[in-house]
Amino acid sequence: MTRGVALLLFIGTAFGQSTDTVLTQTLINEIRALRQQLESTTVTSQRVQIALYRLQSQTAIVNTAQQRLDAAHTRVSEAEGQRKGLAAQIQALDDSIRNSPDSAQKKDMIDNLPRAKAALESLTAEEAARRSSEADAESQMRAEQARLADLQALLDRLDKALEELSRPKR
Repeated sequence: MTRGVALLLFIGTAFGQSTDTVLTQTLINEIRALRQQLESTTVTSQRVQIALYRLQSQTAIVNTAQQRLDAAHTRVSEAEGQRKGLAAQIQALDDSIRNSPDSAQKKDMIDNLPRAKAALESLTAEEAARRSSEADAESQMRAEQARLADLQALLDRLDKALEELSRPKR
């Protein structure tokens, strides 16, 4: 009987340790899983912060590019207006030369005509240069907007990933 009691005590102790060992191992595994989830969440949070910083910076770059494009567009409009105004003046000068009965006045107008035409050529060249600058600014603006769209897509993907992580697991 003493053997039976000793055997029961030994079996109880063995099973008790086994249950404690299993429980301890389960808790350790749970703690490890929580630590891994916490590390994953921390990394994801840092990636989101980096993406938000990049988004903020890119938004500022896009705004600067938009201002540059607007300024280039304004300069083109000014040059175009000046060129059209000078072309109208040259046309009026041509008409005046043809219709002027006063030869002295006609001679002055004829003398002024080459200078006006040279100024028109200069304004035309300047307008072309400004249009080229405007095209460059527009190209840069599109490139920066594409980068901004890429960053917004990245944030959307991160948002979906965080949403997946926050869902309860079944």
